[in-house]
Amino acid sequence: MFLLPILGYILLFFIDFKPLYKQKRWSDFWVNTFIGVVTFTMAMLLSFGVKIPSPEKPIRELITMLFGK
Repeated sequence: MFLLPILGYILLFFIDFKPLYKQKRWSDFWVNTFIGVVTFTMAMLLSFGVKIPSPEKPIRELITMLFGK
């Protein structure tokens, strides 16, 4: 099952990252690369069955802290 994310991200590289690199749009390229690495890591962890905690509770606490109940 871990082969599917690898193939998907190889396809993503050719569709999204390579044109940005060739056009020398460095800020877009590095932002997409960072997001791609983070999401690839998460996809690989999920494909290996690693349980990733939900960010729902910290986000809820942050919104409650900012806006109140």
